[in-house]
Amino acid sequence: MKKILIIILSIVLITGCTNNSYLAPQDEAQDSVNDEQETENEEINNEAQNSNEPLMAPDFELEALDGSVIKLSEIRDKNVLINFWYTGCTFCVIEMPDLQKLQEAYPDDLLLLAINVGESKEVIEDFMNENKLNFTVLLDEDMQVAYDYGIRSFPTTIAVNKNGEIVSGFIGMLTYEQMEKLYSFFE
Repeated sequence: MKKILIIILSIVLITGCTNNSYLAPQDEAQDSVNDEQETENEEINNEAQNSNEPLMAPDFELEALDGSVIKLSEIRDKNVLINFWYTGCTFCVIEMPDLQKLQEAYPDDLLLLAINVGESKEVIEDFMNENKLNFTVLLDEDMQVAYDYGIRSFPTTIAVNKNGEIVSGFIGMLTYEQMEKLYSFFE
């Protein structure tokens, strides 16, 4: 049974963001996969919280859509949510309005860095305009930053505090309530 769940989880992670339709869980096997993903996310959060030494976020320097360059190590006045995504990922697209809402709820304390992985600037600009989104999008066209962070599934969101330490993370689509919970780890 465990091997079957691992195979199902692997298939879901590989294909989860390749189709353009969202299907709610229909059976026990899908519910099991979701439960396993929640357990994996809890383990990531527990590792970050229970470690004696802080886990520092790997530094990066990427170009933003507006042409500016953002270096993570130079952002120390705000807590940062790093969201790895791409436009063909259905779950990434579904969570975008809630990410926008979270950024607007905490403008003085939170900076959302949506790192687009592997797509051109033109594709992303069209997507942002069509969806009326205006948070900071960084371009990881060669996918090096995603590689450095060990990203294997989209979307993945990582919370980095003002000291540059990873305080939490989540693999998969977040609801707004989950985003609020993720934000609470900064306190």
